[in-house]
Amino acid sequence: MRAIFVAGTDTGIGKTIVTSALAAYCALRKGMDVGVMKPFESGLTGEDKDLLPWDAITLKEAAGSKDDLSLVNPYAFEAPLAPETAAELEHVQVDLPRLDCIFEQLARAHDILFVEEAGGILVPVTRNFFYTDLIKRWQVPVLVVARLGLGTINHTLLTCRYLKQEGIRVVGVILNDLEGKKDLASKTNPDILARYIEVPLLGIFPHLDPAPQGLPDRTLLAELAEKHIEINRLLG
Repeated sequence: MRAIFVAGTDTGIGKTIVTSALAAYCALRKGMDVGVMKPFESGLTGEDKDLLPWDAITLKEAAGSKDDLSLVNPYAFEAPLAPETAAELEHVQVDLPRLDCIFEQLARAHDILFVEEAGGILVPVTRNFFYTDLIKRWQVPVLVVARLGLGTINHTLLTCRYLKQEGIRVVGVILNDLEGKKDLASKTNPDILARYIEVPLLGIFPHLDPAPQGLPDRTLLAELAEKHIEINRLLG
């Protein structure tokens, strides 16, 4: 059983696209049976009653997963809020033992399982229970995804150091070039972070415009991961 928990320094920093690229690479380049899981997704979008967890769908497509979407994404909420708040608003009781069973099922069914959080590591998923608690409960190492640009030094160091303080192993950091800016911060941040994060800086994922047909092309994602991320170092 092998799993990697993908955590972000903030919401909206590109965890899904980076996780999708890793999943696509492992499936297409390594020939691995890849599982993906997004335990909680909020802020569903769609038409009328057809609200869909697009992050989970993107992960599933990138991995080539045949798992039911209800396993990939056990909890999906319409409101763009922390899982605890969204669940309370929609009168949903989060069942942690159920999540445990789904995680175990997916982890045992695949060569590797990528689990992506929503938000950041101290987002509460239920009352007095945070993503860090879920990570420790499942005993999985963490890959941190952070933005490349201005502000990332503080956010990334805080995230990595808190995880270390909690006794959680961080396998590396990937910077995501969200904005595609070639400013001074984007040019200097990687070297500064490599100096202080005390874990491997595994690469800089390039800026990627939204796919015109919706879901990103998994072949392209695999190519970008192969070119820009030290995946063999990540996988050991």
